[in-house]
Amino acid sequence: MTRLLSRGLAVSLILATAAACTTTGSGSEIRPPLIRQITQSAHCGLSGPGVAVVKSLNQRDVLLDVPGQNMATDAVRRVVLANEHLIFVTLGQKPTAGYSLGLSSSEIENSTLVLEMALKEPAPGMIVAQVITSPCVVLAAEPGQWQSVQVNGLGEQPIMSKPGN
Repeated sequence: MTRLLSRGLAVSLILATAAACTTTGSGSEIRPPLIRQITQSAHCGLSGPGVAVVKSLNQRDVLLDVPGQNMATDAVRRVVLANEHLIFVTLGQKPTAGYSLGLSSSEIENSTLVLEMALKEPAPGMIVAQVITSPCVVLAAEPGQWQSVQVNGLGEQPIMSKPGN
């Protein structure tokens, strides 16, 4: 009985040590950024495809006060800018309803936060409202290991921005 308990204790210690070794590292690895989608809208009122990194209340308010936008601004205003930067990604003007934009994945490459976006377009032949829209998504990302943002998936070429631009 004692031998069985000793063996069980030894196995438990070995497993605990192995788990600790696999979850702790040298500290030099770049971990993925914490990023979350705050809101998205079919109409943000922003005319061109692009990306804007927002670090101040003034920058945020300029983008939220665009005439005609239809976005859940309360959720965006609740983000504490001392802890997270806002990233507005806009698809630009579209001729009909049926377009949407969302975050697919993110990673850091050479001090650049790379955002892969999921773009949805109306299916060919789909009946959609004939109205000009400007789809967008607002993300919150912790600052840190990135200095610029690259957005992929909006068109043939990536869109780049530096914080504050």
